[in-house]
Amino acid sequence: ARSMATARAQALLALAKHELANALQRYAVPRYRVDQVHQSLYNPKARVEDVAHMTLIPLALREALIGDGYVTGRVKPLESASTLASDGTGKMVFVTGDGLKTNTYEAVGIPDSSCFVPDSSAGGRDGNFTLVRGWEKNRLTACVSSQSGCAMKCSFCATGKLGFKQNLSAAEIVNQVLALEDAYAKRVSNVVFMGMGEPMLNMNEVVKAIRTLNEDVGIGGRSITVSTVGIPNAMAKFAKHKLQCTLAVSLHASDQVTREKIVPSAKYYPIEQLIEDSKSYFKETGRRVTFEYTLLAGVNDSVYQARSLGRMLKRAFGSGAHVNVIPWNNVDGINHTRPSGNVIHKFCGALAAEGVNQSIRRTRGLESNAACGQLAGQRA
Repeated sequence: ARSMATARAQALLALAKHELANALQRYAVPRYRVDQVHQSLYNPKARVEDVAHMTLIPLALREALIGDGYVTGRVKPLESASTLASDGTGKMVFVTGDGLKTNTYEAVGIPDSSCFVPDSSAGGRDGNFTLVRGWEKNRLTACVSSQSGCAMKCSFCATGKLGFKQNLSAAEIVNQVLALEDAYAKRVSNVVFMGMGEPMLNMNEVVKAIRTLNEDVGIGGRSITVSTVGIPNAMAKFAKHKLQCTLAVSLHASDQVTREKIVPSAKYYPIEQLIEDSKSYFKETGRRVTFEYTLLAGVNDSVYQARSLGRMLKRAFGSGAHVNVIPWNNVDGINHTRPSGNVIHKFCGALAAEGVNQSIRRTRGLESNAACGQLAGQRA
């Protein structure tokens, strides 16, 4: 057996069940040991963070796994950098790397408002609320990162300012969800790949993570959303994986010129082709494609632009298009402004007049820099 000193750590988390069985085959253990390791990784009542603590399996097997360089793949967040906003939104910061060079990435827990009741000690006054405990109670969304940093450099996004650092492994992605479940003592009901990074540039690991979240953690495929700014040919490749998740396309403009100003990578991907590829994804998978549109004052928030967007989507999708309107959240050092409430509602009204469904994303986690577009991997 290889020693821990020479073995490269191999995460058990996010291995498919047959891969887990293959990994244990060399130890000549009964088949039920695979199920016990699986429970130690995913069962909320039995899962542990270290192989050494897998008491469902014999000590000799634990020692053999450790000796061969196996780890669970669980990573604790940096306590000094993790925050909780008054609305219950929690941000976790994790470190990845080989010890010589490390990078950070973030995950955000977004509990439904029904997860909280007024604090009895204050009667709900002063905005004090207590988290409703109970594993299956209410809705908890995990916003996860697929990369540390991001190469897309969208003008309004804090992550884009960092540039690309590294891809995350499937284990690191799944760990974000499990860490949020542990922190909230609740089952994550929904996962959105809307944290740091462009998921389509780390497709293999993202797909592996989605399968694990679906098959092993038990989160329904239709409760998982993957957001992309649009990478040429990526949607067709992603569709071939036959996942049940929703695709959210970050559009942010109704014309090519404006889109290139705020999304630099758009120069390689004409908006007409992006819409056409979104249509093809829908036809291939039968899954709805939503469109995300970050509203920037004086840039892309006019009624004319809303009507243009509405007409373009109506032509392509009929009444099936849905636009998620996201009023921009302030990021230090970025020269954009959030539109007024009046402008936001006029924009949505113009979309509705063109027959396009839309919703305004409620801002969550603003005070702890956990809101959409604010993730910057700050250590403390």
